[in-house]
Amino acid sequence: MRGDGAMKRALTLGCMFAAGALLGGATIEFSHAQAPQYATNRILQTDLSNLPGQEVLIFTSTWQPGFQLPLHMHPNGHEFSFVIEGEQTFEIEGVGTKVVKAGEVLYTPPNTPHFGRNATDKVSKTLVLRIKDKEKPVMVEVKR
Repeated sequence: MRGDGAMKRALTLGCMFAAGALLGGATIEFSHAQAPQYATNRILQTDLSNLPGQEVLIFTSTWQPGFQLPLHMHPNGHEFSFVIEGEQTFEIEGVGTKVVKAGEVLYTPPNTPHFGRNATDKVSKTLVLRIKDKEKPVMVEVKR
């Protein structure tokens, strides 16, 4: 009889361990499924002392597969998009489609309607540098 009690405790503990492992795995999958489609982080914003009224902004961004920004432009703002990981597809008015792969950079001139998207099945990451008029917004959506 003593062996039966120990066996039941071992079986109960084993079932609890298995249930915990399954719940933990499901929680990890759920948290991955809830990743934002687009996450951006401003890492620098500073005035350009030799260019009065101008500032530089630097952002990092993570793009989930299939994410697309709306058509927009940067009023009087220059944009340099460096792909750190994966690839990005950009549609730029007057230029067309540009696919930019890891290690490559794309320049978008001021006031040019464009949008970017992650047309792949993998996460992509970018580093974006913008030089713009301080009093202008970073971006303005373009309605068509």
